[in-house]
Amino acid sequence: MDALYAQTPVLELVRKNGWDAVLSLKQNSRDLYQSAVRLFAARPPDADFTEQRDHKTYRVQLWDTEGLPFTIDNPEPVRVVRSEEMLDRNRYREGELSSHSTDHEWLWFTTLPKQVFPTQVIRQLGHSRWKNENNGWMDLTKHGAFKHGFLHACRHRPKQTIASGEREPVSNHGLAAVTLILLIAFAWTSAFVLRHSKLARRDHLTAIAVAAQLRAWVSKTPPPIGAPD
Repeated sequence: MDALYAQTPVLELVRKNGWDAVLSLKQNSRDLYQSAVRLFAARPPDADFTEQRDHKTYRVQLWDTEGLPFTIDNPEPVRVVRSEEMLDRNRYREGELSSHSTDHEWLWFTTLPKQVFPTQVIRQLGHSRWKNENNGWMDLTKHGAFKHGFLHACRHRPKQTIASGEREPVSNHGLAAVTLILLIAFAWTSAFVLRHSKLARRDHLTAIAVAAQLRAWVSKTPPPIGAPD
């Protein structure tokens, strides 16, 4: 999850429901961030390797530690993983192919135990958040009408006068229902395209192209049905 959710109520909810989580760690969680940065700066990495992916070379160094207090007010111990990654790739500049390197630093904290989930797995889970961002929320907002204004439509609700004489927005249960229906439709459509559609597998069509064909098929006038003899 995004660093926005690195808060005590979220961590308590995770624990209460028996879940586990991997969350981005940034400076908004100052106590934990500073403790982890100081600790990792004083010791060599726990893992050092190189991987090839999508015609790119990643040189990765990983640090992993358990038992750091989440905050001063909530000293529940959590596990922190840090990844320093040097990305080497070739790119064209002014018509000439040249090598280019960029370095990135990532930190995550998690409730997953090290004995079951190795450091490399936490790194993969941390980076997979971008798949949720790109394949989930971005598709919903760009193609699923799940706009920012739609989510805040409750601000435009009519108001009613309560017993104290004050006016407050009326209850809006319909917005939650419409949101849930939209999310279910998106999940079913995505599952159909990714797991069932022959068009996507055979012709390498995008989800948008498959959706357009489905819409065209549904919009066709059904053939006349003759009365039985």
